[in-house]
Amino acid sequence: MWELIGIWAAVFFTLAIYSFLYGENPWFRLAEHIYAGVSVGYSVAFNLDYLRDQWVNKWSLNGTLMLLYVIAILFGLLWYARFTREYFFAYRWTLAIIVGTGIGMALRTVIFTQFLNQIIAQSNLSLWVAGDIIGTVSNILIAIMVPSVLLYFWFTGGQRETGGMYYVDRIARYTMMAGFGAAYGYTVLTRYSLFIGRSQFLLGITPNPPEARMAFYVIAGVILITLIGRDFLKRS
Repeated sequence: MWELIGIWAAVFFTLAIYSFLYGENPWFRLAEHIYAGVSVGYSVAFNLDYLRDQWVNKWSLNGTLMLLYVIAILFGLLWYARFTREYFFAYRWTLAIIVGTGIGMALRTVIFTQFLNQIIAQSNLSLWVAGDIIGTVSNILIAIMVPSVLLYFWFTGGQRETGGMYYVDRIARYTMMAGFGAAYGYTVLTRYSLFIGRSQFLLGITPNPPEARMAFYVIAGVILITLIGRDFLKRS
């Protein structure tokens, strides 16, 4: 029984969210508000459970760690100082710590993953892959395209309308256009994949529960009828 209720609820919220394609309506707002409330409640419960596990398994082992844990909790509570005009300055302290720490960690990650590791991979690139023509062609293209894109942003290269830099710029433009197109296509295909998976769920296609199909027909009919009736009443 509970499993059936869960299936009907999943179908309802899916269709209520997609009803936004018809226009702004009460079904969509209901699903939106419930989703936001459940998300916030789950996040609060998850974070409280995380704090408890950290205290039990790590920070309660000795006095120094306990003191650091209390200090961290106090700094975390300073986030709520932003709601008061008198103690708003305290909110800036914890904000500065979070932003500074985040920037430091992000810069380290960016330097290693997008700079140093790229240089190392490019220098260790082997143009010839034995028994793999596609891999060989791919490596050759990488060896040509990556330096071309880097040289494209070298603005002190002198005359670029003629000579070798002209062809380097052309290769770099084609490379960046292909990269941007591939990224956009990947994003679109990811959205289509999610939509197809949800459509298969609504139609009860295996391995999805077959009970979802009946729920889809009933709930879709109710939502559609109510939306059309609502628009009819508003116009009349």
